[in-house]
Order: sequence, then C-alpha cells, then structure tokens
Amino acid sequence: MRTATAPDTEQVVAKLSARLQRLEDIEQIQAMHRTYVRHLVNQQWDQMVALFTATAVVDLGHDGVRRGHEDIAALFGLFDAFYANGNPRAGYVLSSPVIEATGHDATGTWTLHRFAVDGSWTEDRYHCEYRKTTEGWRFSHLQLRAVVSATQPEPGP
Repeated sequence: MRTATAPDTEQVVAKLSARLQRLEDIEQIQAMHRTYVRHLVNQQWDQMVALFTATAVVDLGHDGVRRGHEDIAALFGLFDAFYANGNPRAGYVLSSPVIEATGHDATGTWTLHRFAVDGSWTEDRYHCEYRKTTEGWRFSHLQLRAVVSATQPEPGP
C-alpha cells in the first residue's frame, strides 16, 4: 500500500480547499437570492437594490433594461404603484437553482412560481450572473422571463 507523500497531501488539501470554497460560494449565492425574494414579498425595495452591484443590469422583460442602482431603484419603485392601484399581493416559491461558481463570478438559473390571491399563477425563469464583492455575493445581471401563465378555472356545476 502506498502512503501519501507531502506533495500529494498538499495537492489533496488544495483541491479540497478549492472545492469547499466553491460549495460555500454556491450556498452564499443561494442565500442571497432567497433574501432577494423575501424582500420582494415584503416590498422592501431598498433592501433589494442593495443586493446588486453598482453597475448591475436588470431585465424583467416588460419594463425594459435597467442599469445601476438608481435605475434599478426606479424600476422597483414602480412596484409600489402597482400595489397601490389595488393589485393583489402574491406568494412566491423560488426553486430549482442551478449555479456554477468560478472564483469571483458565478451564473445561476432559478424557477420562480408566483401565486396570486385571485388563483392565477405564473412560472418564471431567472437567469443571473453574480459577482463576489467585499459585501458578499451580489447580482451583476438579473433577467426574468415568463415560462407559463395560468388562471384559476371557474368552478364547475
């Protein structure tokens, strides 16, 4: 049986350290993205903006592309008017993350289900890029696209 030599041990430790860092980065990204959705549910727009890099790009599809904190804050400010006009709040389920992290950059795809109180629901897909900053992982690009939309059927006889 062969015993590990010092260089072998150092290589193993280096590989395990890199793997552990990658797994920690992925968990931190998942936690940050879940926090983003929690802020969305609670209508905490300023806290949402803080989860983006200063040069981030947000593309929600229907409201055009927004760049930078000020422009992103203005976009999230539109949500206040949406809810103020009597539009119902909704519940959200964020699931199915597929994240690849390399160093200080990462990409991710998520599924978001929105369930409105009127019985309608949507399935959307987030396509994201993340960057590790001194404040932690932040969105550098966030795109949201509808996949499926459905309304609650009328009750039968």
